Amino acid sequence: MNRKTKILVAGGDLRQVFLSEYLSEHFIVKKYALGEKFLSPELLRGFDILILPMIVSTDNENLNAPFSQEVIPLSKLCYALKEGGIVFGGSFSEHAKDIFTSRGFEVFEYMSRDELVIKNCIPTAEGALQIAMEELSVTIRDLKTLIVGYGRVGKITADLFASVGADVTATARKQNDLALCKALGINAKKTSEALDTPEAYDLIINTVPSMIITHKVLEKVNKNVLIIDLASRPGGVDFESAKELGIKVVWALSLPLKENSQNYFL
Repeated sequence: MNRKTKILVAGGDLRQVFLSEYLSEHFIVKKYALGEKFLSPELLRGFDILILPMIVSTDNENLNAPFSQEVIPLSKLCYALKEGGIVFGGSFSEHAKDIFTSRGFEVFEYMSRDELVIKNCIPTAEGALQIAMEELSVTIRDLKTLIVGYGRVGKITADLFASVGADVTATARKQNDLALCKALGINAKKTSEALDTPEAYDLIINTVPSMIITHKVLEKVNKNVLIIDLASRPGGVDFESAKELGIKVVWALSLPLKENSQNYFL
């Protein structure tokens, strides 16, 4: 790469805007679907690199572009690249990746890099803490808090809430994760066991990206509970049931970028 390298930064949120500004100090950069004026098709040609957002697509066909009124098929972006071009994105479905690889482009997923994923978990956990502080009428200290899932996000979130005095219980399926919880001084339960008695908690934070907080679970929760779903699409909470039951849920997508989080208050 050199200063004549042409990069197209397309779609996404303010992170993409900041990225384009940084890269423009070193390369030739154009923004697309980031709130700029319409770019004619003639200007969307001849790029060496295409940089897509952390969440490339929400439907596996079209660009995730919340700042744009235009529906932009991923296939359209292929025409912006030179032969042998490179595509970067946070994470791709197999179908979305195939749109580019079938045309001979190399695809790199930066969320496959552990060091980036782990660093990204820290502001995600901090964002969850901020939401809890804003939405609850009680202090976090001694708050009965359930963290569902003990993956990367769950581990850091549990540690952060415990560090500010919350009474944290983390759930996991694997015995080694349960043992790690206990070794770090955090209450630990199997996920199925904890969700049998959800009424014991005032705050529930889900990190599992599959339907786990079901209607059956929601029927048992404390009616003053706050549920924060940190899971990526499709989420892990039955949002319709929560709305029917009058339970407050915040689905916090794209944390830590609060300005572009898609929050559903139910």
